[in-house]
Amino acid sequence: MKKLLVGAFALAAIVAIPGVSLAATYAYVNVSGEVMTTEAATPSSAISTAPSIHPRSGVMLIETTADEEIIGDMVSGT
Repeated sequence: MKKLLVGAFALAAIVAIPGVSLAATYAYVNVSGEVMTTEAATPSSAISTAPSIHPRSGVMLIETTADEEIIGDMVSGT
């Protein structure tokens, strides 16, 4: 019983920490053709909250520093 109570308290403390974020960084193309980033918990929420996202843009999860190299690039044909 004591272990269960301590475990529940620890879980509550982790959830209550405001600095912990479940958001990930996603890249997308804005209406000007520039690759930008946004933070969101899911790809669908990234698409719905990305500022000035191009109507035909999707999102790409940024996972490595190599992925970050595209940020700021221009995409032709937008």
